[in-house]
Order: sequence, then C-alpha cells, then structure tokens
Amino acid sequence: MRMELGYVARTFAAGAMALALGVSPAYAIVVRDATLQGGSVRVSGSQAEKSASISWEGVEVATSSRSGGFTFTTQTVPADCTGKLSDGISIIEVTIAGCVVTASTLPGTGQTTSYAPGDDGALPAGAALSYTDNGDGTVTDNNTRLTWEKKTNANVNLVYSWYAALDYAAELNAMNAGQGFAGHNDWRVPNMRELQSIVDYSRSAPCIDPIFGPTMGILNFVDFWTSTSWSPGPQNGAWSVDFAGAGGTGIAFGKTSALRVRVVRGGR
Repeated sequence: MRMELGYVARTFAAGAMALALGVSPAYAIVVRDATLQGGSVRVSGSQAEKSASISWEGVEVATSSRSGGFTFTTQTVPADCTGKLSDGISIIEVTIAGCVVTASTLPGTGQTTSYAPGDDGALPAGAALSYTDNGDGTVTDNNTRLTWEKKTNANVNLVYSWYAALDYAAELNAMNAGQGFAGHNDWRVPNMRELQSIVDYSRSAPCIDPIFGPTMGILNFVDFWTSTSWSPGPQNGAWSVDFAGAGGTGIAFGKTSALRVRVVRGGR
C-alpha cells in the first residue's frame, strides 16, 4: 500500500512540475497535420484519453480511436486560418497549412444569362456565388467566409423590433450554457453590406439561394433587419434588406417596426 501511495505522490509531483514548467500534460492533444485541401481542412493527430469526442471550432467532428488517434475532414475554415481543436479536456489552436488569410471577396450578383452585349451576364464581375450547408443550422458563404443562420419553417415567420433583433442574437450566444448556437457565441445582426452580399439577383420572391432555408414564409413582405442605423434619423430608424419582389433593395424602417432577422458570424 505504501508503494502505491508513493507512486501516486510521485505521479502528482511530476504532473505539477510539468504544469509549472509549461509542459503539456499527458492528456494534451497532439496534431500531426492540418492542411487545407480544396475547400476543406484535413486534420489528424492523437490524444491520450482515448475514445474521446473531438471538436473543431466548437462542433463535434470525430471520436478518437482506442489508441487515441483521430482524423477528420471539415468544411469549416476559419477566416484567420487558425482553428480551435478540443478533446473535451484541453483546447489548442491549430494553424492550417496551405490556408492564406485574404480580404473578403466581393460576390457576384448570381446572374449568368446575358440579355444584351456588355450586360452583367455577358461580363460578370465578382466571384460566383458559393455556399456550404454546415449541417448544424448554419450556412457558410465561401466567398466572404461569413457564416449565416439557416432559417426553418418553425422560426422564419418570427418578427422583431430592431432592438429585439439585437437581443435575439444575444440569446443565441447564451445558448448551451454559453457555448452558443451551433457551437459559437459571436452571433450578431449583420450590417447592411453583409446582408446585401447574400442577395441572389438571378432569383425572385425570394431573391436568395434556397440553401439558406425558407425566407418568405406566410408573410407578404420579406424585410430583414440590419444592424446599420438610418443616417437621417439614427435614433429612430435602421436599414433592412427586402428579399421579396424588391430584389434586395435597402429600405429604412422605424426601429420599433416588426421585421425578420437572420444572424451572422465572422468577418471581424
């Protein structure tokens, strides 16, 4: 029994010494490779706890094997090319090889058909619209790297005042004991430029890609709040984007008006 106690004491002392020296404890994650391949990140490594849940950017992506090894591929590519990896005990930041931090790319309008020489369809500018459904209630714009809330039939018809829209984003951030909606707690109401970036001018009623989920619902108008105040009356008015027949037109409303909201994260 004394030998066992001595072993425990020595083990505890060794662990304390490792922490004091800044050495990674036994359960730390080790990453062998994290590489950008096309639009996906492939990560492989190991961790000592074995059979643990592995999370990337707050979302579970794999389970380590009995030997502690893990490999996964994810389409979640952080804008700063550094991802957070966790095994439920430790969290590390992983730099992605082959990933380059670039300025946001201006998206195109979505129009691909030409109706006259020199028009948008004939001489398209900006990147082709490209989105990824993350499978967790969010959609990532592959051009701007912004990640958007995907609406559902259950919530598309909910409307808010401008102030309540800001509160809605805060509520999503407080979900899951502070872990936030879809594993993130930095959701916010988009500004005017951001919300207009997902308008698809090749579509109408609504002028947005269906990947974002239902947009019109049962209401006759499809105006979504932005966080941008209306300059002639910033105390009382704010900008919105109309995704119905107005083709992404910006419209100012009083801040007590009842409009929809679709939150966003990233880009900061």
